[in-house]
Amino acid sequence: MSLLLYETEKSGGVPFGRLLQAEWRRLWKRRTVRLMALAAPLMALVSAKYLLSQNGVLHPGLPEYATAGSVPVLALAEMLITAFSGMMLVLAGLTVTEEYRSGQLRMGMLRAASLTRIMSAKWLVCLAFMWIQLAAYFVCSAVVGKIWFPNPETYPLFYEAGQATYAEGLLYDLGYYVLAALVLAALLAVFFWIAAVGRSSTVTLGLGIGFLLLSYLLPTVLTYFRPWFETQAYVRVYFLSLLMIEWEGLAAMLANLHGLRLWNLGVIGGYGLLFGAMTMWVWRRRDSFE
Repeated sequence: MSLLLYETEKSGGVPFGRLLQAEWRRLWKRRTVRLMALAAPLMALVSAKYLLSQNGVLHPGLPEYATAGSVPVLALAEMLITAFSGMMLVLAGLTVTEEYRSGQLRMGMLRAASLTRIMSAKWLVCLAFMWIQLAAYFVCSAVVGKIWFPNPETYPLFYEAGQATYAEGLLYDLGYYVLAALVLAALLAVFFWIAAVGRSSTVTLGLGIGFLLLSYLLPTVLTYFRPWFETQAYVRVYFLSLLMIEWEGLAAMLANLHGLRLWNLGVIGGYGLLFGAMTMWVWRRRDSFE
């Protein structure tokens, strides 16, 4: 065995592409993941039902009024901070905390794959899974919007970004989903760090929910101190929360409200780099003790 490990390490260990393939297959062996893969159509239907009820009390001239072109954005705004965040937290708990505590990760190390490389592969695989879910949700929401919702010649965009036709609205929706994909990548980095330090899947779940609650509570408390800030300073502090970027910041970025496009991209990148680096540090330390 020692000779085999020496030869494998000498040749550079397991190729990263093979590691990705192995983690992808391992991910899909889980029943929970296969069930989550079926969630996009169901979530689209639930969001459509809610938006139809909201249309009954909204003026058609408001951006919040759902039309065929705006349904993908409005539906995602309802699900991004709940269902998508929840799925990522579950993935982090299953693929990181549970596998480490059960000793499954050590089997990967016997094939000369370090914990750091294994975690990198797991993060990329989980992110790919979430991006596929996001794409499926976009398609399902667009189909539902076209079938069930009114399709006016033009409709208003958020933050007075102008009027859009159906075709222009779909381009706007695609931009919104691309920004949402970046936020999901940063949030997954946060959840992977939480999963790395969590003692059990239950602890990981609790810490993840705590992070989301804190991301909601701090901006909410900030609103009570609104008179103390200039507008630009206030919105920048407000959008230091990933949750608020998910909830309101994506539309603000597309409208470039108060120059938030670059600011929010910087915040998203900062979360990804900070928590990604902390996660790598945790696993490198564990590599030296395994």
